Amino acid sequence: MEFLIINGSPRQKNTWKIIERIKDTITDLDENTTFSEINLIDENIPPCIGCYNCFTTGEHNCPHSNIIQPIVKKMTSCDGLIITSPVYAMNVTGLMKNFIDHLAYFYHRPHFFTDKAMIVVTTAGSGNKKVAKYLDETLCWWGYNQRYKLSFVHAQDIHGYLPLKTKEKIDKESIKFYSSIKDNKLSSPGMKALFQYNIWRAMAYNNHIPLDNKYWVENKLIDSEYYSEVPCSFIKKLPMKIFYKLMLRFLSKNTVKQD
Repeated sequence: MEFLIINGSPRQKNTWKIIERIKDTITDLDENTTFSEINLIDENIPPCIGCYNCFTTGEHNCPHSNIIQPIVKKMTSCDGLIITSPVYAMNVTGLMKNFIDHLAYFYHRPHFFTDKAMIVVTTAGSGNKKVAKYLDETLCWWGYNQRYKLSFVHAQDIHGYLPLKTKEKIDKESIKFYSSIKDNKLSSPGMKALFQYNIWRAMAYNNHIPLDNKYWVENKLIDSEYYSEVPCSFIKKLPMKIFYKLMLRFLSKNTVKQD
């Protein structure tokens, strides 16, 4: 089993201690587990310039695709993603935000429906819940089936060690994260994920962006209320059938056609 760590901190200090504990806990469960690390500070990703190439002509036409796409390739091939950010000015770090900006096309064309992720957030003050929620929603909209969250205020004691309660919380979530991947069980999507999926599905059907339409059709996403390999009951799908039809009607009346 292989895990990918994407570290949004410009250093390996407080947040990294949590990562080290996660690695130790998972390795104790499976000594053959491997961890790949990407420190965004070392990737030197230029700022996203808002060129819309990833939306309109494809992510490989992003001017920074030579940096971004190798990371995406690792994301798609790993068994589990661990993504980290300390709180900077009540939000994710600039490194993490810039990275997410470069992957905005995943909101339009979600991909990771059978994948799981662990989110790690630390702060010396406040904002940890807000940042953890933002990362959770981002990964949800990208398609991630399950997201486990570890969020701490002052994760270390005055001597720089992790308190026992912190270690226990890390171990508990790490074991759940590992077990969910090993058991290969997928969770039914929440209503927020279903609504988001069907908004983009309707926009793709409406040919709002031709590249989106191509993606949704070729990957057979457009004919179902959610990705077919993920369990989703008829009871959950039923309101989405109605919502999808309403979205199509709304878009047909409000889309400005190009001359």
